[in-house]
Amino acid sequence: MNFHEFSKELIRQLTPMFPEGTEIFIQSMPKNNGVILEALIIREPGINLSPTIYLENYFELYKEGTSMDEICHIICEFFMEVRLNHPLDPRFFTDYNRAKEKLVFYVVNYDKNVDRLKDVPHIRFLDLAILFCCIVQLENEKTATILIHNEHLAMWQVDFSDIKKQAFDNTPRLLPAYIQPIAEAIRDLIETNPSLHRLLPLIDLDDIPPLYVLTNETQFHGAACMLYPSVLEEFSESIGMDLYVLPSSIHEVILLPVSSRCADDELSALVQSVNRDQLPTMHQLSDSVYYYSRELHGLAL
Repeated sequence: MNFHEFSKELIRQLTPMFPEGTEIFIQSMPKNNGVILEALIIREPGINLSPTIYLENYFELYKEGTSMDEICHIICEFFMEVRLNHPLDPRFFTDYNRAKEKLVFYVVNYDKNVDRLKDVPHIRFLDLAILFCCIVQLENEKTATILIHNEHLAMWQVDFSDIKKQAFDNTPRLLPAYIQPIAEAIRDLIETNPSLHRLLPLIDLDDIPPLYVLTNETQFHGAACMLYPSVLEEFSESIGMDLYVLPSSIHEVILLPVSSRCADDELSALVQSVNRDQLPTMHQLSDSVYYYSRELHGLAL
C-alpha cells in the first residue's frame, strides 16, 4: 500500500469512528524550505479550528508493521487530546486591535522560501527572511500560529510598518530569549528523556567546548532571538568576546565565543555537514555562519 492508498484507507476507517457531519480529508500543507507535508484534517460540526495531524510518521508506523486499526485508534486518541471543545471567537484575529497583541516574528532562509514569500510580508536580513505570525491561544494552554499574508494587512487596513513595529515590540516579551551552556542543554535533554539516560555516563560534559544555546523559552522558532535588541550585545560583553553565531536550526542558534576571527571555513563546513546529514530540511535555517562584532554592534556574514 503506497502513501496515497494509505491515506484513502485511513479516511475510510476513521469516518465511522466520528459523529455524523464530521469532515475528514487530506490537505497538502506548505512548510519551511519548500517542504510539503500531507495532513489529516478532522473537522467537527460547530468547531471552526481543527488540529493538523501530519501523516508521515503514521505511514512509517504502517510500513513497520502497525495495523491500520491500531493507527486509527492512535490518531483518535491524539485528536481527542488536542481538539477544541468550543468554537474559537474569530474576532481574536479579524479585529486588529486584538490580533496585534499577539503578533511576533521569526526567521527562515530567504533563498529556500522565495516562492512562499511572494504573498507574505517580510524583511530580508543577510541570507534570511523575517516573517510575522499571530499566536493563537487555545484551550488548556495550547497555542497555534497563523502566518501573516498580504491579504491580512488588507483586511486589517494597516501598513506593513504597523505589524513590523508591533511584532518587534511583542516578540522579546512574549517569547523571552534563553541562553544556556550547551553542556547543560545536553544534560537537560538526557535527563528529561528516559530513553537517553544510558548516554549520560558515556559523555564527558566537562570536556565540551564553551558553546552556548540561544533560543526562546518555548524552544520553537527560537533562532529569531539573535535579532532581539541587546541579547547578543549583552552576552558578548559579559564574556568579553565577539561571537560566532552558528544557525543550528530554525529553533535555536549556537553561540561560540572567539578572541579573534578565524576558522570561518571550518565552521561553515560544520554547519553545512549538520544540515546535510543530520537535520531535516524543514528545520534548516542557513549554511552560513554569522559573526557578531562588539565594535560594530551587529551581525554580519
